[in-house]
Amino acid sequence: MQQLPPVNKAALIAKGIKYGLPVLGLGIGIYAIKKLLFKRNPDGTSTKEAPSIKDTVINRKNLTISVSDAALYANTLYGAMLDFGTDEKTIFSIIDKIQSKDDMLLVIKAFGMKQYLWGTRAAFLGQDYNLIGWFKAELGDDDINKIKPKFDSWGIPL
Repeated sequence: MQQLPPVNKAALIAKGIKYGLPVLGLGIGIYAIKKLLFKRNPDGTSTKEAPSIKDTVINRKNLTISVSDAALYANTLYGAMLDFGTDEKTIFSIIDKIQSKDDMLLVIKAFGMKQYLWGTRAAFLGQDYNLIGWFKAELGDDDINKIKPKFDSWGIPL
């Protein structure tokens, strides 16, 4: 059996500090800059991408879909926008199925807050967006203009 050379532990620790501290400092710096630059609404959404919907009230009498339908629509919309490439056809199809403002608010609530970083899952660098924020980030101007009249009729800013 071959004998390994002796290890200088002090040199290993010094090398770890030499490379580890700058990496740690860079990570803390990125986190601090993110906190300073990206303002948030009271519900945690980015003020740049989506208005706050914290104070919206869903009138259950006006609902035409069930809570499980809203969850299904929200998950389908998330799947259509997740990762690279956006399935606009699916998004338009789901929005066409939604008939009232309260239905849309229920879908937005079922969607919840999801981390967004260029359409991918991002635990550290991403921003928390609600469904409106995901629409604004994922859809182009032409696609937004296709769904905007419906949102305007509901009184939901897009």
